[in-house]
Amino acid sequence: MRCHADKLRAALRDDRGSLSMAVVIWAPVIVLLMAFLVDVGLLISDRTDASDLADQAARKVAQDIDQGWLKTHNTRGPNGEDPGIKVNVDPNTGDCVPTAKQYLVDNGIQDATITSCQVAGNPTAQDLYVNPRITVTLRMQYKPLFVGFALKGDSTVTGAGTATPVIPK
Repeated sequence: MRCHADKLRAALRDDRGSLSMAVVIWAPVIVLLMAFLVDVGLLISDRTDASDLADQAARKVAQDIDQGWLKTHNTRGPNGEDPGIKVNVDPNTGDCVPTAKQYLVDNGIQDATITSCQVAGNPTAQDLYVNPRITVTLRMQYKPLFVGFALKGDSTVTGAGTATPVIPK
């Protein structure tokens, strides 16, 4: 009888196969965490791309200078100030959305949409010595690669960019 009890005790103390059980339990958890890390990294990358595209669209608007204004308003101010650089805006809305959208079209970017484009401080005959500041906002759809079920499908990523026109001297 004693021999049978010793065999039972030895079998109960035997831990062979316990590591494989840990692998079975932890492997799916680690794979899911890595999938979340990849998707969060891609989301951060898309946010960076959205901001970069908005900056580039704002630069495109800043390059669309009103040449007629530049030729007729080129006198220095009383304290030696340079006259402001006027950028073209849509005469109906006063914004610069068409020019910013044209940047996306010219570069074949189809997954982004310009939501707003504002020109603040465009010079006028009354306020000649100011330079405009262009602010472009756009939105892109982010499509998760692995864990879309947890993020409830696609989400929207926004980006904003600014630019100021400069004429090289």
